[in-house]
Amino acid sequence: MRVEVRLYATFADHSPSGFAGDPFDVHLIDEATLGDLIARLGLDAQDVHLFIVNGRLVHDSSLELQADDRVGLFPPVGGG
Repeated sequence: MRVEVRLYATFADHSPSGFAGDPFDVHLIDEATLGDLIARLGLDAQDVHLFIVNGRLVHDSSLELQADDRVGLFPPVGGG
């Protein structure tokens, strides 16, 4: 199945374009979870602070994704 992914802030290094927020497609097996997607992208699950799926905040990386879902991943953001 295909999901659309957008990576933000320092995660942009894992995006094909190298730019934060640029959408790209990832193909996963049916019944893949948000955690499976994170692993596929080469991210450490502990480094992901916010999961957004189809515009909604998700708190559980075991959420089963559906074809054509839109996923945004954010690291912890600091600053001052």
